[in-house]
Amino acid sequence: MDWLAEEDETDTELVVSTEHCNILIVDDEEDVHATTILTMKRFMFEGKSMRFFSAHSALEAKQILKQERRFSLILLDVVMETENAGLDLAKYIRQDLKNRFTRIILRTGQPGVAPEHSVIRDFDIDGYKSKTELRKQDLESSFYTSLRAYRDICQLQKHREILEQVIDSIANISQIGDLLNFAAAVLAQIELVLNLSTTKMLIESSETFAISQMEDRLNMFSANANVVHVLEHSDINHLPDHERDLFLKALKVKHNFHEGRYYVYYHHSDRGYDTIFAFETKQPLENAEIRMIDLFLRNVLLSYENLLLVNAFEETQELAITLMGGTMESHSKETGAHVVRVGLYAMHLAKLNGETAYFCERIRLAAQLHDVGKVGVPDSILKKEDKFTAQEWAEMQLHVNKGWDILQGLDNSIIKMASNLVVDHHEKWDGSGYPNGKKQLEISLEGRITAIADVFDALCSKRCYKDPWTLEQARQEILNGSGKHFDPQLTTLFIDNFSVFSEIYQQNPD
Repeated sequence: MDWLAEEDETDTELVVSTEHCNILIVDDEEDVHATTILTMKRFMFEGKSMRFFSAHSALEAKQILKQERRFSLILLDVVMETENAGLDLAKYIRQDLKNRFTRIILRTGQPGVAPEHSVIRDFDIDGYKSKTELRKQDLESSFYTSLRAYRDICQLQKHREILEQVIDSIANISQIGDLLNFAAAVLAQIELVLNLSTTKMLIESSETFAISQMEDRLNMFSANANVVHVLEHSDINHLPDHERDLFLKALKVKHNFHEGRYYVYYHHSDRGYDTIFAFETKQPLENAEIRMIDLFLRNVLLSYENLLLVNAFEETQELAITLMGGTMESHSKETGAHVVRVGLYAMHLAKLNGETAYFCERIRLAAQLHDVGKVGVPDSILKKEDKFTAQEWAEMQLHVNKGWDILQGLDNSIIKMASNLVVDHHEKWDGSGYPNGKKQLEISLEGRITAIADVFDALCSKRCYKDPWTLEQARQEILNGSGKHFDPQLTTLFIDNFSVFSEIYQQNPD
């Protein structure tokens, strides 16, 4: 064929390459397959050799295209088993297979069958060539143009996928409220994000860590040998030497840097807190990889800082609640350990009842305020060792109403729960309790749970008016109150899991 006149007929071996560009030739003329392959067999694109596949009809091409293999370029004959077989195949590739990446060059011996402008417009192809015009230089030019377009389209798609993964990773991580799970998620996602952006494995799993300095505390999470640790230090000298040195350098230079085998990302927040994230790499990161990892870490470390602030707030809130509850108990010559134990009993009983982790954690704190209203009861009654008079008992019962009044109007989920259990924890299942004579499910769940927790611990504890009961005596008393004083379902859970509650009592002594 005259369009192959410039082909070198020397039969040398093909250039060996570890990577290939897959090229599909679709043509019903066997000579076209042979001569195209012969012409382009030594062609290289960015270090990649060409690997050719042949189909002699549109139907055969469809079978090949259904396989997992990706093609960079398709050289497609227009007229095969039908006059429009090639055009129909181009439509099938774009619309049915939804393949917008593979580049398509139409080749025909009958150019008048399909005008060039309408084909390019309607079928998203990259070229329309006449076989009589296609010499080696034409093929090489077409290959360069099409393979560059395929490369650029794939890179854009890869960047889009990476960006989606980064955004998705950030969204998922930002929803985690537990530091240990947060750290594990960050360490898993950081490797995924990096390895999405490159064909090279960048992270050594031997060490990855983050350090955040917030006021006078150092918070840190790290992974060594795939084990995640969450730590807190008050002295920077307690950090391992290399971690301390990287942190101090980041505080000094105030930007990201490579140091030996580590890449260190530095973040300074608007609140004035400093955080670094460091990990080992096999080789320095490229600029594109640095931009991607910086985007990821900038958002992740904002979430990390917010999580630390939330944790600090929750610690402060818990301390305030425990101190408040303990203060009320010590006012009545009971101990702060009593309110802590009541909170723990309530939390575990709620877990056994199938309540959510959120509910269980709230009731652990809220139950510590069950007797907050005792602050309004005179000492002469609270500390009396003899039996109350009718008037004194009536005054003592008012502590639930006083506790309700103290806690009402505070817009906090824990305090709202506390106000419910404060007013309900002396109600009884049979309706004989106080202050409102509620019965059964009229009593709030938190009130029913706290009733068991409070009575059990009060029975086991020494009071000014009594000696402590044994654990077995207290257990029997709770059992005797089932269906009368206590919710029978909760009582069954308490009795069936009594070892849990006796262990809490023994591990939190007065």
